[in-house]
Amino acid sequence: MIRVYDMNSYLRVELETDISGLAPRNFMQDVFACPDPVICVWDGPKGSQKRREIFPGYKIGRKAPDTGIYNGFYLTQKTLEHSKAVQIKVPGYEADDVIALLTRRYAARDALVAIYSNDKDMWQLVGEFPKNVICGANALKGVEPKHTRLFKTWCGDSSDKIPGVPRFGETLWLENGPERLQRATDLIFADQDGWQKQIKLQPKMVSWIEQNPKQLKAYWDIVGFLDVPEDLVTEHTIIGQPDYQKADASLREFMQ
Repeated sequence: MIRVYDMNSYLRVELETDISGLAPRNFMQDVFACPDPVICVWDGPKGSQKRREIFPGYKIGRKAPDTGIYNGFYLTQKTLEHSKAVQIKVPGYEADDVIALLTRRYAARDALVAIYSNDKDMWQLVGEFPKNVICGANALKGVEPKHTRLFKTWCGDSSDKIPGVPRFGETLWLENGPERLQRATDLIFADQDGWQKQIKLQPKMVSWIEQNPKQLKAYWDIVGFLDVPEDLVTEHTIIGQPDYQKADASLREFMQ
């Protein structure tokens, strides 16, 4: 099994819920004890920029972690350099995009991939490879993994500030069903008429989509994973050199 960590998501929760102050040390010890390959993926600098170019409201107004969380990230990164973990941090891309590339690569080779993340978007990858990918994030209630992207496109995602179709919610999702919604979505993106007959919507929703098909496509694009050039991933990969004493010294330097 290959363990892939969405570090900004996973470690932030560990740091925010840790009352002992030992979250970086606990994670480091878990990596040393883990028998499987460990890949730790971080959000790159300006990682949200490409999605904001598609939809300017993406993550705008979302509360940023406090300084202590960023200090915990830095400490963990420095410590993991002295472990067997592989760290990847690609400028201009979020960790999700890199994780998608890695997961698709290994799952296609029939490897088992475990994704450690609190981001429900990762369930898209479970939907692509149901036999080879497992995810620790809570799934969207009543939504099959393969329909995660479609659900978020229509219903929105408050955590990422994606509005979705105005007033479209879980009731209409269940009433229409993902198959009919996908057919209508495909017709909308292809700029073809007839999608209105595929699904049941309130008149105002129909009017909004007719006036804003590119907006709906923008939601679809940012909910999905962006393609990351392989050479950039290689360039920004750090392969750790396992040395427990050096890892411990890194922790002691900042955790007196």
